[in-house]
Amino acid sequence: MLIIGEDDQNWCPCESAIDMKAMMDRAGNSHLLTVLSYPNAGHLIEPPYTPHSRSSLFKDVISHHKFMVLWGGQTLEHSRAQEDAWRKLLVFLRKNLYGDVKTGASLVSNL
Repeated sequence: MLIIGEDDQNWCPCESAIDMKAMMDRAGNSHLLTVLSYPNAGHLIEPPYTPHSRSSLFKDVISHHKFMVLWGGQTLEHSRAQEDAWRKLLVFLRKNLYGDVKTGASLVSNL
């Protein structure tokens, strides 16, 4: 499963996803690839309710130079992408790891 934020300011995963999809198609395995793409979501689509950060400040270990990394994303759309992607990821994992067998864990959160 590939999860893509279309407003990723760090690097463009859209191009990589297109390449991966094309490779899977050529190999006759397109049915094994699920791509979730979210407009206005940034680079780090983490589990729901994780704070959204549009950028981070890093310090290079060797040179000790500080630099800013842009993650992108609009807060509302990014938050909705986190919730949707998490639900779909749990369904995907249950199906592919457990074969849709009831594992005792619910796919629906009551939060």
